[in-house]
Amino acid sequence: MGKRRHEALQPLSRHHHYALVVAMHLTRQEQPTEALLRELRQFWEQGGQAHFREEEDVLLPAYAKYGSLDRGEIAQMLLDHVKIRSLVSRALEDGDPSVLVELGTILRAHVHLEEQVIFPLIEETLQEPDLTRLAPFFEEHRASSPYAHPDEPTARS
Repeated sequence: MGKRRHEALQPLSRHHHYALVVAMHLTRQEQPTEALLRELRQFWEQGGQAHFREEEDVLLPAYAKYGSLDRGEIAQMLLDHVKIRSLVSRALEDGDPSVLVELGTILRAHVHLEEQVIFPLIEETLQEPDLTRLAPFFEEHRASSPYAHPDEPTARS
């Protein structure tokens, strides 16, 4: 069994679970396109965009205090954010459902990169007090998932 994620990063990891469910639905295409687009819109507008901002505006600057940003995995993370934003825009704003499988594939790989490489790197690099100070900046984004139970407590409840 792997090491438990630091408490401050757990809201981001829980949101990654929702992202993986959405990614699976997008790649499997087992629902009508309209349903997939609704699910994607809910995920994106109710937390996906904010999740990226939290990583870019809070998590990476905190990491940069002690670790180098000149790393391929950090560059890949940010490139993925740009690609995912572009594909979401094409799907939701331009009405192009042909990108859904590609979006699901990239989203899944991106979550794995963050969970298996980026988050462990950050946990190894930041000191405990610095990680703990990050906790208030990360939302649960439960509204982004139709699979979350509305009565579940959040970190801020």
